[in-house]
Amino acid sequence: MTTFEKAEIRRLPKKYRPMGAWSYFWHSILYAIPVLGWVCLIWGACSDRNINRRSYARTYFVAWAIAILMVAVVAILVATGVIPADILEQVIEKAPSDI
Repeated sequence: MTTFEKAEIRRLPKKYRPMGAWSYFWHSILYAIPVLGWVCLIWGACSDRNINRRSYARTYFVAWAIAILMVAVVAILVATGVIPADILEQVIEKAPSDI
């Protein structure tokens, strides 16, 4: 990053300053903590202190919501018999164990 770019970033209001890679990493770790992380995630998604953090928290929140929705749909389909449970067991058995 050039000196000019660093000076431009310093001139920006804190609300618009970009987050660094480590900030994204540590926010991901924080948001993955079960209860405390979820509270921080909701706070970050509603906060207006930094636009980039808010957008990242919203993206993380939407990803969690989609994952939970997909698990719920599969559970409902298995419970109603649309997907037989033995087919689901076969899929799980054939999944690579290295994951």
